[in-house]
Amino acid sequence: MRVINQETWPRKNHFNLFNSMEFPHIGLCVQVDITDLWANRSRVESSPTIALVYTLTKAANRVPEMRQRIQGDQVIEYDVVHPIIAVLGEDNIFGVCSLTYVTNFTDFATQSEICLLKAKKDPSMADFHIDQEGNIIRDDILSMTVLPWLSFTSFTLTRTPRVDSVPLLAWGKVISESERYLMPFFVSFHHALVDGLHIAKYVQYIEEEVQELSARFK
Repeated sequence: MRVINQETWPRKNHFNLFNSMEFPHIGLCVQVDITDLWANRSRVESSPTIALVYTLTKAANRVPEMRQRIQGDQVIEYDVVHPIIAVLGEDNIFGVCSLTYVTNFTDFATQSEICLLKAKKDPSMADFHIDQEGNIIRDDILSMTVLPWLSFTSFTLTRTPRVDSVPLLAWGKVISESERYLMPFFVSFHHALVDGLHIAKYVQYIEEEVQELSARFK
């Protein structure tokens, strides 16, 4: 982790402008091409959800701006960020599961399956990154949710205005179109840290990571 020197930071003026706004967050919905992964999902050594969480997290860690967070008057950049994901329990009440990102997919999948199974049996919000008073408990994370029943073109998620700089990610029902599998994908970010160009790179990296992971299952 490093603390960014805001005096020499090229983004200083942009940061000061957008960080002063009441609601400095921007959200984008895009379609992500996950054809290779989805076409071979029956061969994946884990669930498609875990494979997607892995690729989304791996791609995010390639974008420095996706690892930057606002902490009081400081901007810090983590060496690595980890996923937390909403999990639907057996009683249709969801909980939150905190996962540890590691680059080895098999290791990531093994520990993730244990956590997700536990969350399904006993849903809990204990791993959520914001407490009931609106305080940020942990911010070295990417907050994820999935709606596998719906394919959407617009989305929004709850936020604690201004203080919350954790990227929020959501994806929905994968659709087949012209021999491609497209995943509706939503990302919300703090504009004081992240611009559209960074998200464009992020989406590019997601598709690259999907292809790389898929190659091992063909």
